[in-house]
Amino acid sequence: MQFLGKDKQPMKNLNEHLCKTLADKLIKRRLVTWYDPHRDFEPFVKELRGGAPAGECRLEEVRLSGQKVTLCVGGESFYEVKFAVEPMVSGTDPEPLIVYLPGRVRDDDTSVLMEIELAGDIWEPQFKREARRVLKTRYGDGQIDQFLKSDRVNYQDIEKLMEGDGGGTGGIGGSLMDLIFPEVRGNNAGLVAGWLVSALKDGEILSKGAKPELLQLLGSRLGFELPDNCELSDARRKVSRFVLLAEFRNDLTGTPPEQLELVVQPRGKHLDLVIEVAQRLRQHHAEAYVNLADEVEQSLHLAQCGIAPSRLGKIDTFRFEEQILLDHVGSLILNNRHEDALEVIKHRRTSFWALHQLQRQEQWQAYGYAAELCQAVDQIGRQLPDSKKTPVHWVEGYVEENGWYRADQLHRRLETTLATMAETIASEKVVHKARNDYEQLVGRMTSGFIAAYEASDWTIRGVMHQTEVYSKVVQSPSERVCYILVDALRYEMGVELMGLLNSAEKLSIQPALGAIPTITPVGMAALMPGAESSFSVVSCGTELGSRIEGSVMAGLTERKKYWKGRVADVVDIELDKVLSQSPGQLQKKLDGAPVVVVRSLDIDAMGESGNTLLARQVMDTSINNVARAIKRLSAIGLSKFVIAADHGHLFMQERDESERIEKPGGEQVSQHRRCWAGRGGSTPVSTVRVSATQLGYDSNLDFVFPTNNSVFKAGGDLAYYHGGLSLQELLVPVLSVQMTVAVTKPLIEVKVSLFKVPADIRNRIVIFGIKTEQSLLEEEIVMMPVLISQHGQHVGHVGTVMDAEHDAATHCVKMKPGSSCSVGITLLTDDIKTVQILIQAPGTDQILVKSDKIPVKFGI
Repeated sequence: MQFLGKDKQPMKNLNEHLCKTLADKLIKRRLVTWYDPHRDFEPFVKELRGGAPAGECRLEEVRLSGQKVTLCVGGESFYEVKFAVEPMVSGTDPEPLIVYLPGRVRDDDTSVLMEIELAGDIWEPQFKREARRVLKTRYGDGQIDQFLKSDRVNYQDIEKLMEGDGGGTGGIGGSLMDLIFPEVRGNNAGLVAGWLVSALKDGEILSKGAKPELLQLLGSRLGFELPDNCELSDARRKVSRFVLLAEFRNDLTGTPPEQLELVVQPRGKHLDLVIEVAQRLRQHHAEAYVNLADEVEQSLHLAQCGIAPSRLGKIDTFRFEEQILLDHVGSLILNNRHEDALEVIKHRRTSFWALHQLQRQEQWQAYGYAAELCQAVDQIGRQLPDSKKTPVHWVEGYVEENGWYRADQLHRRLETTLATMAETIASEKVVHKARNDYEQLVGRMTSGFIAAYEASDWTIRGVMHQTEVYSKVVQSPSERVCYILVDALRYEMGVELMGLLNSAEKLSIQPALGAIPTITPVGMAALMPGAESSFSVVSCGTELGSRIEGSVMAGLTERKKYWKGRVADVVDIELDKVLSQSPGQLQKKLDGAPVVVVRSLDIDAMGESGNTLLARQVMDTSINNVARAIKRLSAIGLSKFVIAADHGHLFMQERDESERIEKPGGEQVSQHRRCWAGRGGSTPVSTVRVSATQLGYDSNLDFVFPTNNSVFKAGGDLAYYHGGLSLQELLVPVLSVQMTVAVTKPLIEVKVSLFKVPADIRNRIVIFGIKTEQSLLEEEIVMMPVLISQHGQHVGHVGTVMDAEHDAATHCVKMKPGSSCSVGITLLTDDIKTVQILIQAPGTDQILVKSDKIPVKFGI
C-alpha cells in the first residue's frame, strides 16, 4: 500500500509528523497498537475522526495521508477492543488498522491484546520526544527546551508554535507567551498590554513555564528588569507604572516633577515600544486603562504637582491632564487668544479622556464653539463697513460664503450645546464672554445696517424682495413645486439646511429682503402669489395684517382662502403630517396638486413659548425635519422644492429692565418686542421711525424699531424676538432644490447594524454602538445620518462619537466599512414616551436600520 505522507518534504506540524509516522508503520506491519497513557495525542485522533469525540468502541474508517485506514479507539475494556478488531486481523492480508488506547498502560505479561500486538507493531510514543522532532525543523534546541520545560504544553500548543513563519509575521512568534495570548501573536506591544490589563492568564503563564520568557521580554524589549522571584501581580503593578510614567515624561517638556526622577526613563527602541504599549492599552483596553492610569496618577499625586498646561505635550496619559487643559483653554478664550485655544481643542477634544466620558466631550464641544464664536466675532468686527457704505454692502457681507451669518450659526450651536449638556459647563465666565462678544457684534451690525438703510430711503437695490419670491422662484407653468414655508428660519439656518441636502441634483440659496415689520402675518403674506404687484401692510383691528390685490389677511385662515382662490388644486399640509403619514397616504393627498404648500411652525412656536431652554434644545431638530420632509416627498415623485421663511429672529440673553425701551405712545395699532405700529407718538432714543409710505405701502401707519438689540416694554419673550430691522430678522433664506425622484435603494452598499442599544432611556444622553460590514464597493468612508425619532419627528441628534468621525453640520457619522463605533445622541426634549434610533442612507429618507421602540423613563 502507498501512503501519500511518505515524501521527503519538511514536516509542517505535529499532525503531519504523526500521520507520516503511522503511515510508515502501517506499510511495514499493517497493524499498529498505540498506547497513550497520558492522553497526549487525543486531539490528533479527534482530528483524524473529523473532530468527533470518541464514543463506543467500534471500527470506523478514517483517512491517513490521503488513504483509507480503519481506526478503533479503545474504551474502558480491553476485551471490547479485542472482540471488535479480531475479525479484521484473522486473515492473511488484513487491511491497515490502528488501535488507539488512550489512558492505558501496556502490560507485557498479562495484556489481553497480546496476540493483536504481536501481529503488528506496538507504538508507545512520548509526547515531548515527538514534539521535539517537529520543532527542530524550525527552532533551536534552547528554544525547544524552553517550550517543553512545562508538563502543561500540549498538542494544540505545538500546532500553534508551528503555525506561520515562526517569526511573528503571520503566525505564532515562537514563544510560550504567544501560545497564551494568541490574539496578539507576535505583537510584543499587544502581548504586554494584554497581560497588564488582566491577571486571568497568570495561572497559565506559571503552569506553562512562561514566566521567565515574560520577564525576559520586559527586560529586553521595554528595558525594565525584574528579579526572577517577583510575583506576577507585583510585576504587573510596577510595569504599568513604568509604562504610563515613561509615556507621560516623554511627552512632558521641561524638568519633570520630583516624583518622576525616581522612575527609570527608557530610551530609543525601548521607549518606542513603551509608547506603543500605552497606546494599545487605550485603544483596546479602555476600561482597564482608566483604572491603571487613575491608580498611578493618585499614587504619585500628579494632579497636585502644579504642572503648567503648556508643558503637557500632545498625549493625555492621565485624567488630570485633560481637566487642566480644558481650564487652560478657558483662560485662553478669556484672554482673547482664540486661535491658541482652538489649536489646543483641535488636538485634545479627541483625546482618550475627552472621548471616554461623553460628558467631558460635551465640555470640549462647548468650549470649541465658544472659541470659534469669539474668533468669528473678532474677524467680523474688523470687516464691518464704515458709514459711507450702502446697505447692499451690509447684505453682501452678511450672506457671502462664510459671511457674517456664521457668527449667528456658531452662537446657536453654542447655545444648543449648553442647553443639552448633561453637566453645567466648567466655566460660566467663558459662556458670559462668548455671549457678550456676540451680542455686542450684533448690536454694531444692527446700528450700522439700519443707518445705511435709512440713508438709502429704505431701499436696497439688487436684492430680491420677499414679495418677489413666488413669481421669480416658485411659479412654474410646467413643473410641480413643493413650497415649504418655515416660520422664523433665519439665513444661517438656511445655510445649514443646504448641508443636509447636499445630495440634491441642484441646490442654491439666495437672500430675500423681508417685508417690514418682520412678523408672521406680514412675512407669510409677502411669500404668496400676487404680492409682487400689490402688497401693503394695514391695520386689522388691534393687529397688523397684509393686503394683496384688495384681499386683507390677518391670519392663517385668510391666507389659506387666498391660496385656494389664486392656485387651483393647491394642497396645504403641515410638516409633521409629511413626516408622520405613510408614503401611500401622502401620495393620495398630494396627487395632482401643481403646488404643494408645506408649513412648519416649530421654530417660531418654540421661540415664543417662553421656555428658552426647551426652545434651544429643539430648534436644531426643525432644520433636520425639513430636510427629512424633502427626502420623503422626493421619494413619492416631487422633485422641485423652494424653501422660504416669513422672517428671521434674534435669540439672545434675556433683556433686563435697563435695556427695554419705552413705548412711543400715540395711537397704537400693534406692539411687539421689536416693533411698534400706529400713528403719531414719539420716537424714543435708540429707535428709528419709518412711515408705511416710505416702505411703499398704501397705508397711513408709522413703524418704530430699535436701532440696536434692545426691545420695547411689551408682551412677548425677552430672549427670542423678531419684528425689527436687524440683518438676522430682515434677511430670509430662499433655497431652490432639485431632487432625484423615487430613489429605490440606498446609495451605499454597506450593511449596518446597531449594538448595545439600551433597554430603556433614563437620562438625556443615549449611548449605543454602530457596526458596518466590509463593503463590496470598498468605500473609504461612509457618511450616515444617525438620529432619534418619535412618530417620524426628529427629537435628538448626534452629540459625540468614539472611534469614528462626527460631522456636526449634517448630524452624520463618518465610518470606514468594516468598523464599529460608539455614539452618544442627546435627546432634545423631555416630553417623550418612546423613541427609535434610525440610521439612514445618505441623500434619501430610506432607513438602513432602526431599533425597536425604546421607552423613555426620565426620573425613574
